[in-house]
Amino acid sequence: MRVNWTNKMENELVRLKEEGLTWEDISQSMSDAFGLYFTSESCRNKYRSLKKFTNENKDQYKETESINYEKGIAHSDKLIEIDDKENITEYELLRAHGFDPNEWKITKANNSMWHHHNKQDGTKVLLASKIDVKKKQDGLNWDELLETIQSIEPITYNVPRYKIKHKQLLEIPLFDQHFGVNTYDDYKQTQSRIINLITSRVWEQVVITIGSDMLHHNDHRNRTAKGTEIQHVDMVDAWEQARMFFEPVIQKALINSNKVKIYYIKGNHDESLSWAFTKMLEQMFPQIEFDTGFEERKVHLFENIFIGYTHGDKGKNRIPRLFPAEFPEQWANAKVRELHAGHIHHEVVKDEFGLTMRSMATRARTDQWHRDNGYVGAHKRFMVFEYSTDELEAIHYV
Repeated sequence: MRVNWTNKMENELVRLKEEGLTWEDISQSMSDAFGLYFTSESCRNKYRSLKKFTNENKDQYKETESINYEKGIAHSDKLIEIDDKENITEYELLRAHGFDPNEWKITKANNSMWHHHNKQDGTKVLLASKIDVKKKQDGLNWDELLETIQSIEPITYNVPRYKIKHKQLLEIPLFDQHFGVNTYDDYKQTQSRIINLITSRVWEQVVITIGSDMLHHNDHRNRTAKGTEIQHVDMVDAWEQARMFFEPVIQKALINSNKVKIYYIKGNHDESLSWAFTKMLEQMFPQIEFDTGFEERKVHLFENIFIGYTHGDKGKNRIPRLFPAEFPEQWANAKVRELHAGHIHHEVVKDEFGLTMRSMATRARTDQWHRDNGYVGAHKRFMVFEYSTDELEAIHYV
């Protein structure tokens, strides 16, 4: 019966040989220890294969590493010293090769195991290890991030239910803020104007959008959702700047309305990070209704008002036809139909066939890409909308 050698068996074999036992004694001792039949010849052959890797050829081992940053792939060939164990995990293997397991994953691995023994160090398990690795999509540890978000203490308010005769909706659709390129100080005046609108009366509903390029990047590697590397900014600081802007707005909305709803809107810059930011807010404000779904197009209904949302980077020419097709019942029951999109950083209004489609203006600075491509000179402003139950009553530039 053929023996399937394990690390423990190989270590014991090396130990017995180093003690000076004969092959006959070694085979007998191995058979007694493991309850299997070891011949002296099988022990001798296994020991020879293990001893191929001496200190001399260990020093001669030619380690190589190559990284293609553009494609996000790498190859590493190294001699690795590990603890004696049956299995080595992907996490341990990546760390041994010098790759962060939170940022890289192994696509191919070829490991040859060797046991090297000398009098000074004793027996060591070595791996002649070759791995091909690929960058994870965004380099973020999402499990860790979501655990942190879920540990946030909720903020609770004892808000009375208001009796309102003239029901109104305040919609705050802030597209293309690009925190990172822009700061809280850039939008402090906007925040003040929005809070003044919120506190000017008691609203039946306040609707706020989060995302749609709220953040300039999708990760901490200066990349968009598609992986395109763009202007470098500090995304840790950008997250905090966005938090400073939105928290007071949401708090004021809670105590000045009967209902607050927040929609996450996918953007082409910040698809994942803004989603995580919205999940953080959801944990903080349990009294608020959140829509954190990953759909490209969403709709909010208020009495006879239909408001559609999309970032505007996908299917641009089909957008006006997609909303009535995807939301036929909501479309049919509405008297006022608004569609709000972003992406192009300036205001465009098209009113036809029962739909007013608005590409929203932004107060964001002109970033390097827009400057390089000549998209300059647009008015810097955000837009906030005020509705009654059956018409758009006002647009506020903030």
